[in-house]
Amino acid sequence: MKNIKFLLFIICLVFFLNVIFFNCSFATLYIIKDQEGNNICMINKEDLVSEYEKLGYAIWILKAGGLRQKSLEPNIFSNESQSQLKTESIGLEPQTKAVLPSTTELIPAAKTNVERQKMIEIFKANALTWWGNNSEMVNDEVKLQTEAYDWIVKQTNYTDIMARVRKKWGNNYAMVKYEYEQQVEAYEWISQQKAYPEIMLQVIKEWTYDYPKVKYKYEQQVEAYDWLQKNKNRNPEAYKRASDQWGNDYVTVKYEYEKEI
Repeated sequence: MKNIKFLLFIICLVFFLNVIFFNCSFATLYIIKDQEGNNICMINKEDLVSEYEKLGYAIWILKAGGLRQKSLEPNIFSNESQSQLKTESIGLEPQTKAVLPSTTELIPAAKTNVERQKMIEIFKANALTWWGNNSEMVNDEVKLQTEAYDWIVKQTNYTDIMARVRKKWGNNYAMVKYEYEQQVEAYEWISQQKAYPEIMLQVIKEWTYDYPKVKYKYEQQVEAYDWLQKNKNRNPEAYKRASDQWGNDYVTVKYEYEKEI
C-alpha cells in the first residue's frame, strides 16, 4: 500500500513539473521584405534566409512569441565590391544634390530610377532562385542583368524589334540584349541587299520577323540559284524535273539535280 501511494506521488509530481516548466516549440517562419517594405516571400529554411539577408532584404521572424525583425548581418558584398557594384559593375551613377529652380519647386525623382531599383530587386530574387547559395554566381548574375538593363533602356532605334524581343525574354535582360543585337545586325544587312528581290521576298514571307533566319536562308537560296544557273545545261531534263517538282526552293532543286548529274 505504501508503494502504491509513493508511486502516485511521483506521478503527480512529474505532472505538475511538466505543467510548470513545459516550453512549447513552434516552427520558425521567416518573412522576406524588400527595401520598400513589400513582402517578397515566406520561407522556413535558415540557409536561404542568410542569402536573402546578404542581398539587402529585410528579414522578419514569426514565432509563437510574436513577430520581430531579424538583426542585420554583414553583406556578402565587401565595401570595395559594394562600391564597384553601385558605380562600375551595374552602372549606378553617384547621386548628386538637387538644385532648386527659380520657382523653388523640388525636382521630382526620376521615374526611371524607381523602375531600375525595382528591376534590380527582381534580378536578385531570380538569381537566388537560379543559383541558390552560390553567392559568387548570384552576384555575377545580378551584375550581368543590370548592365544589360541599363543598356537596353537607352536604345531608341528599332523599337518594334525591341518590343518583340522583350516580350519573348521577359525579365532576362541579358538575353534581350543579345537577341536584339542579333536581330538588328541581320535586319540592317537585309536592308542593304538589292540582288534577287524575289528570293528575298520569298524568304521573308516564310520567316517574317526572324531576321537572322531570313539572312541565313536568303544566302542559302542565292548560292543554290547561282550554282543552278551555271550548271543547269549539264542535264537539262534532270534540271527540269527537279525545278518542276520544287519550284523556287533552289536549295532542294540543287540537291535533287545533283543526284542525276
